[in-house]
Amino acid sequence: MRIFQVPYRWMPRTFFPNIISCVRDVFRGVRNVIRWIPVIWDDCDWDWAPLARIMEYKLRRMSKVFANGDLVGCGKEAKRTLICAVLLKRLHEDKYWETHGGRDTERLEQYDQEYCFKLMGKYFRQWWD
Repeated sequence: MRIFQVPYRWMPRTFFPNIISCVRDVFRGVRNVIRWIPVIWDDCDWDWAPLARIMEYKLRRMSKVFANGDLVGCGKEAKRTLICAVLLKRLHEDKYWETHGGRDTERLEQYDQEYCFKLMGKYFRQWWD
């Protein structure tokens, strides 16, 4: 029995695929930073609207991935994530007064908020590819 054994990850047959994977991860990380800079630039810690914008951006990106996916039920998940993204956009833009002319604006805003988080609460754990 050998006391010091080479970890499986760095054995000769896996060395180059692991190096390629590490380089790919670095490029993916840099691409994500560039992609997210416009979204998080206006973030502040005392308001809920930037959080809603961040969540909307993430849900829209997830919806695109699900729409292009080939797993069973991807279409439903794409639709659900897109619905949540649209509701979050409505909430953070806060244009209920202009679009509905003052009729039941608080009730509509409350309904959008409840529906969005009900969908997220029910299906959140299923949103992965």
